[in-house]
Amino acid sequence: MKRLIIIISAIVISACEAGLDYSRVESDECININAIIGNQLSVVTAHVAIPMNSEDYDICRKTVSVSGSIDGKPMVFTDHLGDTYFNEGTQVLNGGKIHPGDRIEIKASADGIRDVWAETKVPEEINLISARIVERKKGFITFEIIYEEEPGHEGFYGVHFYNNDISEGAGILLPESYDMIVPHWSGREIVIWDKHKVSREGNVVTFRTSVEIREDTNASAYSVTLYSLSPETFYYLRGEYIKSSTGFAALGMGTPAFTYSNVIGGTGITGSFWGTGITLK
Repeated sequence: MKRLIIIISAIVISACEAGLDYSRVESDECININAIIGNQLSVVTAHVAIPMNSEDYDICRKTVSVSGSIDGKPMVFTDHLGDTYFNEGTQVLNGGKIHPGDRIEIKASADGIRDVWAETKVPEEINLISARIVERKKGFITFEIIYEEEPGHEGFYGVHFYNNDISEGAGILLPESYDMIVPHWSGREIVIWDKHKVSREGNVVTFRTSVEIREDTNASAYSVTLYSLSPETFYYLRGEYIKSSTGFAALGMGTPAFTYSNVIGGTGITGSFWGTGITLK
């Protein structure tokens, strides 16, 4: 189903502390973009970031102008959507439909700061063959997702559970079957995997794992969304996941992880995804 994408773009930074770029100790100030755009609600933010050794916090308050295009057609922004009005400095994309294979560009500029640019390509929808629950045990369900993919294709995928029956701290029985679990904007998690976490026979690929369910549930089916992720989205999320998933991170003893960015002239991420709703039963 092709849906209008909604992008909320924070054009003005209200708190200068948000502009600190902890990944850079010595450098010039630059624009940071955070944009992961798909066929569902997507958020784009842009602000001026300063390195850790800078004390010029006023730079963080500079206005950042954001523009973009979908397959060469400009994104159209407004300050409201229907009867909903947003805070001053927030803009909403009110024009442009997204399709698999579309090329998305994001640009941003601020007075006295180097312009930045980034692009991503909307991934193809998962070519689903079947999705089903294969086993039920007390407190857990095991499910498999079977889809078609050309050998050698660099595919990155995820599954998001909507049901309240799935534990918010989803306990995974088969950790070798997924790469990471990252927050979704709804507050629940997305289980994400790549081609190294599946079994394959020719063009047929099977992903199988287990998730924890609430003990008092008797649900026979679960509403989920399957996601196909662009490489930029996957690598950015993996870097953030590694940095945040160790208990020693606050002590400086965490697993080494680089900060992935595809923003030319600045920092941050511009990635994309395609989501498809299904039912597991």
